[in-house]
Amino acid sequence: MRLSNITKLFTVSCLAAAVNTQAGILDFSLVDGSGIFQNATVGGGTFVAPTIITDTNFNGGLDVFSQLSWGEPIGDGDQSNLQLVSHKSVAIEALNTPYELSVITHNNNVLNGAFATLATAQILGALSMSSTLGAGFQSAEIMGIPLAAATAAVLGDADVPDDLVMPADYGSSLVTLFDIAFNETLNAGDCPFGNPRGSICDDFFTLTTDSGFPVTLDIMIDDMAYELFIYSSFDADGSTIELGPDYFTAENAATNLYTFARLTKVPEPTSVALLSLGLLLASRRKLKN
Repeated sequence: MRLSNITKLFTVSCLAAAVNTQAGILDFSLVDGSGIFQNATVGGGTFVAPTIITDTNFNGGLDVFSQLSWGEPIGDGDQSNLQLVSHKSVAIEALNTPYELSVITHNNNVLNGAFATLATAQILGALSMSSTLGAGFQSAEIMGIPLAAATAAVLGDADVPDDLVMPADYGSSLVTLFDIAFNETLNAGDCPFGNPRGSICDDFFTLTTDSGFPVTLDIMIDDMAYELFIYSSFDADGSTIELGPDYFTAENAATNLYTFARLTKVPEPTSVALLSLGLLLASRRKLKN
């Protein structure tokens, strides 16, 4: 009878966790001045300056659009470019569900190899976090480091504006500086780099950060513990995780790289204890049988 009661109690706990999907568990707001490309450089061949255009009122004001273009097209073709669409506001309303934060599109066009192509660039991203639950957003850590300290460290980088985030908001702001290293593969002779996705002679860029990516944050919201996982995927539904850091695109093609946030609830000690006890008793019962 005791085993039955424990099993029932554990089942009820699981069902309660499954329906805990109220609105506004965690809200993201894009920080003004972020969601953009910056500091682009080119190398090799006759110099052609890279260009960056930004639209902070994109898609009816819902998004920020940033485009980095480079190279000398052949004939009537277009320059190659990277496009970044960052959503200004994202609300996580359900647990264990991917929510799209941004999309990077690489448009790989045929360029004249005698002219300079993209060498390096950066993406500056910053998100403010809040919650509508009870006491709301309380704290966050990255690998045991308080978010306030991690944010202060990134803001100390010369490539990040000092006033991007105010000191009072360090503990609720996630600031990331992505470094891009680009490789423009010439479409003649031997191709030094293949593509694990099947085609050859693809151009590719490497996307890295000092703190590593994907990133996991331990968050407290209304006295409850959550884990926030931010990652990239080639799939628009976020069903797969892309570890990178190299991202390939075939010639005359485009690649979309999505960034998602997924929030999960950390089991309370009582639930973990019940699960362990239930499994132990079930195991003993099976051995007796």
